[in-house]
Amino acid sequence: MDPLKGRQVAVHRTLEAIFRRPIRLLALIVLLPLASIALVYVLIPRTYQSTASLWAMRRYEIIGATGTESDLTSTPAQTQATALNELLQTRTFALAIAHGTDLASTLGLAQDVLANRQRLDDALYGEISKNVIATPDGTNLFVIDYINRNPLVAQRVLNLVIKNYASQSTAFAVAEGQQLLAGYQTSLATAQADAQASAQAEAQYIAAHPNLAPQQLANDPHYGLLHAKTQQDQTAVQNIQATIDTINQEINTQGSGVDSLFKMIDAPNLPIQPVSRAKLYLLSGGVGLGGGLLACALYIVTLVRRDRAVYMASDLQKVTTLPIVMVSPHLTPTKMSLLLEQPKRSSARHQ
Repeated sequence: MDPLKGRQVAVHRTLEAIFRRPIRLLALIVLLPLASIALVYVLIPRTYQSTASLWAMRRYEIIGATGTESDLTSTPAQTQATALNELLQTRTFALAIAHGTDLASTLGLAQDVLANRQRLDDALYGEISKNVIATPDGTNLFVIDYINRNPLVAQRVLNLVIKNYASQSTAFAVAEGQQLLAGYQTSLATAQADAQASAQAEAQYIAAHPNLAPQQLANDPHYGLLHAKTQQDQTAVQNIQATIDTINQEINTQGSGVDSLFKMIDAPNLPIQPVSRAKLYLLSGGVGLGGGLLACALYIVTLVRRDRAVYMASDLQKVTTLPIVMVSPHLTPTKMSLLLEQPKRSSARHQ
């Protein structure tokens, strides 16, 4: 069999399968995307987005061993948005927000999940930690967004996020400083005891040698050692006290109120219009169109494989065992009309 002829026959079979049933193929291409969009419209509920805008007054700082520590390469908005997003990844912070609202009723959870406290907390934690997002929107401005099926719940969640961030961010910022302060207080008590012991030893030496004049005491090697030890211990007490005063000042600065960290510019709004689902519709329509094209391709392949029409001599040999005596050449419509007209002319002459 001529390969070129075989390819031509395959193309002919395919085109014939397509153009004999255009309505069915078009129905697959049109109906599947429409069905996908309809499923999205029916099964996926409308959601509402609440937004709040906060103004970062300064960078988010942690009191460390070297003083206040912060990311000096980032803007104040970036450091505070990062701190809030990290807090949202903690179960204590996230569940405090979730339990303060009627969030569980808006998630469409199964009854077995609602009845199990551990699974319910896991679901609530996942909802808060993944869907409440803080993003910097400038040098000092950062925005907090949350989307929920219930607009009132979305607003309440953001209100609690801001409230808890205001109360807990300061506590976390000074937590390390308070630990350092406790350590320095212990060191201060030890240093003060050492300084008192050194001063007492120096005083006892002076009392034991009343005949020595001040000039003689200054030249006394043993007294010089005692006096140097007293001065060293007193200097250590002063240094530790200065460090404690600095940490206390930093803690007081950090804990001076929420207004020192951020100010609310736009309170969480109560959304009225649902979030646009245009992108979701386009995505579902694209998936439906891809499925429709795939279904059309499979349908055409099935029709071609089930086609039993005879196009070549090899096709005829598949349906009969009779020998092929002759294969007529390819006849154009013009030649066919001439062949049909010749018998008519011959019969007219005989008449």
